[in-house]
Amino acid sequence: MKPTAAPMAVFCVTSWLGLAGAAAQPEATNGRRVQLPLTTRGFLTGTTPTVDRTQNPVAAYLLSKQVGKVTMLWVTPNGVGLYEKLTKLNPVAKTTNYEAIRQMGLIPLVTLNPWTVLPGRGVVRNDGSGSKDFSDPRFVDRLCNEAGQIAARFRPEYLSIGNEVNSVYEWLGEPAFDHLAVVEKRLYRAVKQACRATKVVVVLSYSQLVDLGGTPRFHLIGKLADSYDVLGITSYPWKNYATPKELPGDYYLRLADHTSKPVGFTEIAWSSDAAQGGSEEEQVEFLVRFLELTKTMRLEFVNWAFLHDLPESSVTGFVVQRTHLGLGLRNYDGTPKKVWEYFRALDDLPSR
Repeated sequence: MKPTAAPMAVFCVTSWLGLAGAAAQPEATNGRRVQLPLTTRGFLTGTTPTVDRTQNPVAAYLLSKQVGKVTMLWVTPNGVGLYEKLTKLNPVAKTTNYEAIRQMGLIPLVTLNPWTVLPGRGVVRNDGSGSKDFSDPRFVDRLCNEAGQIAARFRPEYLSIGNEVNSVYEWLGEPAFDHLAVVEKRLYRAVKQACRATKVVVVLSYSQLVDLGGTPRFHLIGKLADSYDVLGITSYPWKNYATPKELPGDYYLRLADHTSKPVGFTEIAWSSDAAQGGSEEEQVEFLVRFLELTKTMRLEFVNWAFLHDLPESSVTGFVVQRTHLGLGLRNYDGTPKKVWEYFRALDDLPSR
C-alpha cells in the first residue's frame, strides 16, 4: 500500500476512543476444525483495523483483538508533522489516540515516513516541499527531530521509520535511495537516543524486491544495514502468481541471506475479489502456504493487511486502486470470510 493511504487514516483521528473500555464479543466459529502447518507461534499477529459499513472505528479496533495485538496505526500527516498529530488529545478519551489504543491492550505500530507520492510529481519528500532531494540536511534534521520526539513521548514498542522505502529506488533511482538510506540510519540513531527499548522497523515492498522481473533488488537491504531492529516486509504475491501453491519454496527464505535481523510482515494478503481472479478459498490457501514457507524463519510479527475489505467507493485510482479490494479478513458488510477463522486460529496458537 502507498504510505498516504486514506482508508487507514480516517478512523485513527476521530473521537471514538472514549469507548475504549467496551468489550467485543467473540464470534462463534462454524465448528470446523482449522488445520495450520504450525502447532506453536513464536511471533505476534495483528492487522489494520479498517472499518466495515457501519463506520464504527472502536468496534473495528476491538474486533481486531481477536486476531492479534499488533495494529497498524496510520496517521496523516505521517512525515514532518506526525508528532504534533500524535500528541493531540482526544476530547472524548481524554488522552491521545495512540495511548487510548494501548489501553485497549493493543500494540500500535506507527510509521514516520520520509517519502510520499504527490499527483503529478510522483515520489517526493514527506515534508510538504514537493522536493525529491533526500540529502537536504534541513529535511533530515526535521525528520530526526520528529523521530526523537515520538520515541521520547510514547516510548513505543515498535516504530517504523519508513514504509515500502524501496519505492524511492524504483521511482527515483539508486542515488536517491542511497541518500534515503543515510536518512534511515540517522532516524534509527535518533530513536535509540530517545528510547533504546523501542524496536525500529524499516519496511520494504517484497513485490518490488523480487517480482518486477530481472535481478531481485536484495542489495537494497544491505544499504539499510544499521537502520533497523526488525526488517519490515509487505507482501501481496497474488499480483504475480495465479495461485498460492505456485509460490516457490524459497520465496521468503531468500530474505535470510540478506539480513540477520528478525522479519516483521507488516502487511500480507491475497485478494478474494472475483473480478481480479481471487476467492476466499485462495485467501485460506495463501495463509497456509505463507506459514509453511516461513516456519523456519525468525519472525517478529505477521499482520494481515486489513480487518475489513475496503469499499469500492474508496477506489480513486491514485492512493486506493482496484488491486486493493478484497484484501480483508472480513467483508465490508461485516461478515467474516473463511480466512478469518484461520487467522484467529493462528493467534490462538500457544506461544513459544
